[in-house]
Amino acid sequence: MPQIAKTYISLILCSGAAVLLIAGASWSSASLPPFLTLLGFAAVSSTLKLRIPGIESTVSPNFIFLLLAMLSCSFSELVAITLVAALVQSLWAAKKPRLVQVAFSAAALVLSATIAFQWSRFFLGSNASNSPLVFAVLAGTVYFPLNTALVSAVIGLVERRRLLKVARICYECVFSYFMGGILFAGIVSGAFSRSSAWQGVTVLFPVGVLGYLYSLSRTPTITPARFPSANLPTEDQELVGVGSLGHSR
Repeated sequence: MPQIAKTYISLILCSGAAVLLIAGASWSSASLPPFLTLLGFAAVSSTLKLRIPGIESTVSPNFIFLLLAMLSCSFSELVAITLVAALVQSLWAAKKPRLVQVAFSAAALVLSATIAFQWSRFFLGSNASNSPLVFAVLAGTVYFPLNTALVSAVIGLVERRRLLKVARICYECVFSYFMGGILFAGIVSGAFSRSSAWQGVTVLFPVGVLGYLYSLSRTPTITPARFPSANLPTEDQELVGVGSLGHSR
């Protein structure tokens, strides 16, 4: 594995660990029902994994519940929900997942959700609590490209491919899936106040399942990525399966 890839992975792992420590040290929970409800739905939706053709990675509808968590939960609760979602997606029905895979997936997802959460609150300022629809859409449009970039970077560095080419392939496969989810999450959020936005899970879960089934039926028709990893060492092939759009092998 190239040294730059090792350095990049170490940086993401350390950054993710730092966020977890900060969240743990500042733990707060305004209300358990929203936290436990979103935690449960995020975990269950993380088992619905859609494989990206040509890349040993998957995408799941858990991100729509992460968006609701950004609206309804504290920072530390959001990090906890994101961590659980990443771990479930990495370990559920996985074929011999390696520790570095699981750790990178969790770190990438935690970083993406944290930055989307903090940026959206900073950008909207005092209006964040009064504009759930705008907040959800803004957070989603930050979360999606950032998460894709983090995953594309590790794949490109390990496979020694141009990062923009890898990112383009990832975007082509998941863009409509993510944008549809963000749009529905925004619409549902707009129908509730910020404090009750978590109740939208009852609407978003069946929508997420239907979107998953539709995308699953279309997956074989998507053009596979043109950069096979068969010539990579076994360790590197396994690591390419890491990620989080939430990706996992």
